[in-house]
Amino acid sequence: MTDKQNESYVEDDEISLLDILVVLAESWKLLVFGPLLAGVLAGALSFLWPKTFESVAILRISEEEAALVHSAPVLDPLIAKFDLLQDAGGVQEDAREALKKRLVITVDKKTKLTTLAVKATSPDAAQALAKDAISLLFAAQLPIGKEKAMIEKTIAINKQAIDVADDAIEAIQRSLKKGQLSDWAQESAIKNLASINSDIAHRNLENAQLAQRLQVRGAEVYVQEPSLPQRKSGPKRSLAVLSAVFASGFVLLLFVFVRKAIASAKQDPELSGKLDLILRIVLNKSEA
Repeated sequence: MTDKQNESYVEDDEISLLDILVVLAESWKLLVFGPLLAGVLAGALSFLWPKTFESVAILRISEEEAALVHSAPVLDPLIAKFDLLQDAGGVQEDAREALKKRLVITVDKKTKLTTLAVKATSPDAAQALAKDAISLLFAAQLPIGKEKAMIEKTIAINKQAIDVADDAIEAIQRSLKKGQLSDWAQESAIKNLASINSDIAHRNLENAQLAQRLQVRGAEVYVQEPSLPQRKSGPKRSLAVLSAVFASGFVLLLFVFVRKAIASAKQDPELSGKLDLILRIVLNKSEA
């Protein structure tokens, strides 16, 4: 009994496979020439798509700093300068989203270098947009408000302390030159002199670091400045053609099998009734 059942299953599988081959054979022209036509049309239409060029810059900045490229303080001035609001139908948020897609950020986890790729319709426009985006990015990193005020206050306090320390050094040096101090007093004065000099050096270094935070970063950050692209980056016609061929081939293959299934269902009374029920449900929902 089991052998007969297995033979029945094998026969059913063979019939199903043969049915599939028959369906494919009956529609081979549609399945072959349809995707080819779609690919030709996609290739022809790609000549009408606008060309894009990509300017690339490599920077020594962190991932958190690079993320500011997609912030409003960077995007909004770019939208205004390059008149991108009109392309977005006058909607600021849509203009921001469109511009974000043109400013692509990638961070190399090994080298910690950040790559900014900027797309535009001409080489000069791509390079100009990249330069302005980076300039605005550096400006957005500057401290503002209370943070800026605190840095400036710290610098002023350090300068006052350095002035006082300089006066103390002069007084100690005068005392040492007179030679009227005891050995213990001279040793103490020399220790104080070394301590004061160390404190001055520390405060000068801190002031230099704080002053650097108030300055816009420049050439020291660049590994590669925004390039002037020589070749277009898009559209990629080969990719468009292949995508059209595979997509249309899948849709046509699905259409062929659905058409065959509907034709088979109409010949079976039970399946035909189910098909009519489905059509009525769909039509009722569409009318509602």
